[in-house]
Amino acid sequence: MSWVWSALMPHPPIIVPDVGRGREKEAAITIGGVKALMKRLSELEPPDRVLLVSPHQPYSPGALCVNRADVIRGSLAPFGAPYPAFDLRTPIAEADALGDFLSASGIPVRFCESGDLTHDQGSLVPLYFLAGIFDRLPPTILSSPIGLDIETAFQMGCALAALDDGRKWALLASGDLSHRLKPGAPAGFSPEGQKFDDAVVEAIKKLDASILSNLSRKTLEGAGECGLRSVMIMLGLCSELGGAIDVLSYEGPFGVGYCNAIFVGRQ
Repeated sequence: MSWVWSALMPHPPIIVPDVGRGREKEAAITIGGVKALMKRLSELEPPDRVLLVSPHQPYSPGALCVNRADVIRGSLAPFGAPYPAFDLRTPIAEADALGDFLSASGIPVRFCESGDLTHDQGSLVPLYFLAGIFDRLPPTILSSPIGLDIETAFQMGCALAALDDGRKWALLASGDLSHRLKPGAPAGFSPEGQKFDDAVVEAIKKLDASILSNLSRKTLEGAGECGLRSVMIMLGLCSELGGAIDVLSYEGPFGVGYCNAIFVGRQ
C-alpha cells in the first residue's frame, strides 16, 4: 500500500515558540495534540514522499494547484521568527506524475511555479514540527485545494487511495477550522462557527464526509474556515483505505478552531 499515514494539522504561527513567545501556552491543548501527533509519526516508517495540501499555497479556480517550482524557500519571518528557514526541493517528476494521475481520475489539476513560501503558514507551521522528527524532511509536494468544491476535494482523496508508484506516501492536510468562534475572533463572530467545527470533528471521528456535505450554505459560509477542503481530501483517502482516524485534540483558544488528527495505514 502506498499511503503510510495521513494527518490533519492546524497552522497558527503562534504555536511556534519563537513566534508565540509565551502566548503559545494559551493553545496548550493544540500543542499537546501536535506533540502527540509527532510522537505517533516518529514511530512509523518514514514516507518517501509527502503530499502537503495547504489553503495558503497559490490556488487555481476550479482546480487543485500543484506547485512544481524546483526550489521553494521561506521562513516565519513575517510572524517574528526568521528561523528555521526552509529550502525545499520539489520532486518535480513525482509532482508531474501525481498531477497526471489525478487528472486521469477526473480531478481538475493545474500547475504553478511559486518559489516563495514566506506567506504560506499552512505549509510552514506543519513543516516546522515535522522537521523536528526527521533527520531530513522527506521530499514534499506542495499544493492548494482551495480551487476545488468540497465534493471534488473528497473525490480527490478517494482517487489518491489508488496511487501506487512503488513509493511510500504520506498526506499532510493543513487547515484551520472556523475563524469565527467567539467575539474578537479574526473574522468576527458567527454562531455558525462552532456548529461547523462540531460537524468537522464528528465527521472525522465517524469517517463520514456526508456530515459535512449536508451542512447548510449558511453554516458553510458563516464558519469562515480555511481547512474544509483539506479535511475532505483526508476523509476521501481514509474512507477508501479503511480504518479509523484518531482525533488527538480540538480547541478554539483564539476564536479559531484547531484540530489534530491521524490516520495510520496498514503497516
